[in-house]
Amino acid sequence: MKRGALFTLAAMTVYLAHATSFCAGVWRPVISQLEGIHCVAWDFPGHGSGPHLEPPFGWEVFAEHVLEITEPGGIGVGHSMGAAALAMAQLADPKRFRFLLLIEPIIFPGPHRRQEHELAVVAAKRKDAFPGREAARENFSTRAAFSRWHPEAIDGYVDCGLVGEGPVELACDPRVEAEVYRGSNDHDTWDRLGEIEVPALVLCGAESDTLSPQLARSQAERMGRAGMEVVPDSGHFLPMERPGLIANRVRRLSETFG
Repeated sequence: MKRGALFTLAAMTVYLAHATSFCAGVWRPVISQLEGIHCVAWDFPGHGSGPHLEPPFGWEVFAEHVLEITEPGGIGVGHSMGAAALAMAQLADPKRFRFLLLIEPIIFPGPHRRQEHELAVVAAKRKDAFPGREAARENFSTRAAFSRWHPEAIDGYVDCGLVGEGPVELACDPRVEAEVYRGSNDHDTWDRLGEIEVPALVLCGAESDTLSPQLARSQAERMGRAGMEVVPDSGHFLPMERPGLIANRVRRLSETFG
């Protein structure tokens, strides 16, 4: 697959929205297990080969991009920031998706305001340049956050999450990543979850440091027609750690709502 390209297979449409700092390529191991289902994954603004993004900005820019990329009537599958963006897009257009699979969505109670975030501090200090893609891959493979990732997901991130052909840099500028974290609760999606009328499923990792089962359950309960599932032996990066499970849930949804 070409870096930054839309990934497609044949049949109905499932839209796959990635998390902060990543790109469409991390969905590769999920898509590879969805033969016969039409899948679209894309790079958000400021990520991969997505449109340029310059701070300051709010998360509305990601919801607006979802509305530009998607067509009404598909299934929305989002991870972290991508899951929140899908929910925000659904609130803007209640006919946008037939079903939402929200994986560790960044949708929290108030107060809703832009604020300094510990991850913003980490992002601002992140190593953002490498001698080449192999050096970057080696760097990622030694970091705890990537230790459970499927190899295809790491390959996808190396392919579309970096720019350059000799020395390479992170496609998501650390300044952009930090700004995303600062605005992570500067939207009222939590307060409006009850307006989402389509069926939904909230997934969270049992070992996640981002979304607790209690909070995931509260998200589902606020939506009314949503279920909640806790995935054992998993952290925040479910699509990259457990692509087979995610593909299984997507296939079930496509068979039910396709």
